[in-house]
Amino acid sequence: MHPADENADAVLRFRVADLLCVAEGVVRVGRLCGRCGSAAHGRPWARMTGAPAQVGVSLSRSGSHLLTAVTTTHDIGVDIESVAAVDAGWEPRLVLHPAEAELVRTAGERAAMWCRKEAILKALGDGLDTPMASIRVADFEVIDVPAPEGYRAAYAIM
Repeated sequence: MHPADENADAVLRFRVADLLCVAEGVVRVGRLCGRCGSAAHGRPWARMTGAPAQVGVSLSRSGSHLLTAVTTTHDIGVDIESVAAVDAGWEPRLVLHPAEAELVRTAGERAAMWCRKEAILKALGDGLDTPMASIRVADFEVIDVPAPEGYRAAYAIM
């Protein structure tokens, strides 16, 4: 496991324990890839030892920033992105649904749209297996969240 993953797991474990009002030691976290079944990468998960139900969790990293979300009531997805990184690789045909073509004009708007889309895909459990352009942000509950200067972030709940 990469050291950054261990730090993210520690933060996720803390957040879940805090939400559930339990000791961190009873919270298990990990990853599961929906494509290959690997526990080395993929969608994060969390649950209490001895409890069958998982807690809804999501995480995202960009630069030195880590964004996490934890809930007991919904599937959730989060994303944080550097405005400059998104702008450098922006390809509207790959990201925008036809109904969204006029919604993004600036680098900040492009990064915000990317974050919204990736948060939706994470909440759905699809990750980037589903083409971003096939979903329309207006069809989902997505909320932009404050992010450091030069970054955009959002979460989506299902």
